[in-house]
Amino acid sequence: MVCTVMDDMTPAQDPLKKKLAQVPQKPGAYLLKDETGKVLYVGKASKLKNRLTSHIARAPAEHPRLAVLYSKLSDFEYIVTESDIEALILEANLIKLHLPRYNVRLKDDKKYPYIKITINEEYPRVFPTRDLRRDGSILFGPYTNAKKMRKALRAVTRIFPLRTCKGKLPKILCLDYQIKRCYGPCAGKIGKVDYRHMVDQMVNFLAGKDALVEAELERKMQKASDKMDFETAGRLRDQLLAVRETIRKQRVVFQDTTDRDVIGLARQRATSCIVLLQIRDGKLISRENYLLDSSAKTEDAELIRAFLGQYYKNAFFIPKEIVVPAKFDDSGLFESWMSQKKESKVKMVVPRRGEKVRVLELAKVNATYLLAKEISERGEKPIPASLSGLVKALRLKSSPRRIEAYDISNIGGEASVGSLVVFENGRARKDAYRRFKIKTVRGQDDFAMMSEIVGRRFKKLKAEGKGPPDLVLIDGGVGQLNSARKTIRQYFRGVPVFGLAKRMDELHLPRGGTLMLPRGSSALHLLQRVRDEAHRFAITYHRKLRGKKISESLLDDIRGLGQKRKRELLRYFGSVDRIRSATIEEISRVRLVGPELASRIHEELH
Repeated sequence: MVCTVMDDMTPAQDPLKKKLAQVPQKPGAYLLKDETGKVLYVGKASKLKNRLTSHIARAPAEHPRLAVLYSKLSDFEYIVTESDIEALILEANLIKLHLPRYNVRLKDDKKYPYIKITINEEYPRVFPTRDLRRDGSILFGPYTNAKKMRKALRAVTRIFPLRTCKGKLPKILCLDYQIKRCYGPCAGKIGKVDYRHMVDQMVNFLAGKDALVEAELERKMQKASDKMDFETAGRLRDQLLAVRETIRKQRVVFQDTTDRDVIGLARQRATSCIVLLQIRDGKLISRENYLLDSSAKTEDAELIRAFLGQYYKNAFFIPKEIVVPAKFDDSGLFESWMSQKKESKVKMVVPRRGEKVRVLELAKVNATYLLAKEISERGEKPIPASLSGLVKALRLKSSPRRIEAYDISNIGGEASVGSLVVFENGRARKDAYRRFKIKTVRGQDDFAMMSEIVGRRFKKLKAEGKGPPDLVLIDGGVGQLNSARKTIRQYFRGVPVFGLAKRMDELHLPRGGTLMLPRGSSALHLLQRVRDEAHRFAITYHRKLRGKKISESLLDDIRGLGQKRKRELLRYFGSVDRIRSATIEEISRVRLVGPELASRIHEELH
């Protein structure tokens, strides 16, 4: 059942709320659309009405990543399903169909090749394909590297030479038979039963069941030898030797024989890389990597959820255990769905210790390396070690490519100023520096001054439609940090804000407490550089204003020199120092200043 809201829509939420009355409390998938009908987001829910209500009623300010989505929301569709699992499958299919901007999705998913075995044919064929239509065939993949997939296909067809010719069997033997790349089923050189056994062995081999294939080949070879069928025994011996050579090259990563997929995640802004290590019978048989498009604010758990839905939707083989770095709200539903596909129990595991943690870290290291390579090939700058250190030390969700630091400088509340310095990729970006004169605070109140300059900055970012920095550093302690955090939350949520005190270089954490980074760490050195630069920039501006104020006060004590004449003098000469170096005749040329006053000014300044 598909229900579409057909009335005229507006971006306002009130009209949408009225249309929720027709939505049932049943499982299903939904599509959020803009005013042109373009699909912005696809989701699924156990109770459609509740989920759609939460999307429409939720305050965008609490969810920065979805703020733009909610501002464009003008229409929705929903499709009722019989169960939560059906809704999950439908969600994955709709994401594949519409490629919504605000969903996490595999990059170039439609281009990934698969290895196809046409088991519904009398003599099945094996070949590469990108056609995922359901015709009873078995698909292995997706392979992110077509060259790697063809290499794997060549290797497996040397061991199990299934026919590759298109359509029906030809009536004459082809070249593949002559070079021993096919056993010639078209000429009756191999019977249907033996050919089917070879197909089964190829399927098991591609599914990682090498030990099972090895045992079966050895048993059949011995049986053929006992019957003195030396031609069949020789063919099976060659296959057995090739399988054993493949097994010999595989790395043992687990002592048990449980089939596992281990998923490692690395992220940088809106691009994420997932590495999937396939462990079969305790051995690492394959590594595949996938790039995902997402917002920089997307949670790790949501990325994992999106990948699982899109990857296992077409998977022929699902292992008993999937090792992931984070679980998500409906992990149980995914386990039920995959168990249903596998027809036996599948569980997801987030390891805390032991060899699973070690292999998960291996997957993460591979993902980090491959993501850096991808970014390098695009011409983007790789993440410096200092930024990677900050991610780990501060438990950030992504690398702080852009850091903004703030400081206050004043003496007794006089000539109070603030500074903003910007570091991108670990380097100062001086053209983005800003300085502030304190306008609303009187007297000595550093906390209120910090709140003022941070508020002015983030209010401007919000008004210009720009996003916040990846990390904010406050030069000061708990008071300055809390003032800044409270102000920033009025404009953006989820911005990491830390304070770095000068006394012992202790880092004040957003939710209380302090952290002492190792003295030799590149992360601490970077934070010190950023903080010291903010302090330098603030105190330089403060000294300039204070010096100017002191110089200008020298003119205040000269009898007969009011505000208008003082303003004319400064406009003409530019500074008190230049007035001091001028002659009486030069001073008298200034408008409103006669020879007598010029003589008095010259005398007072010398």
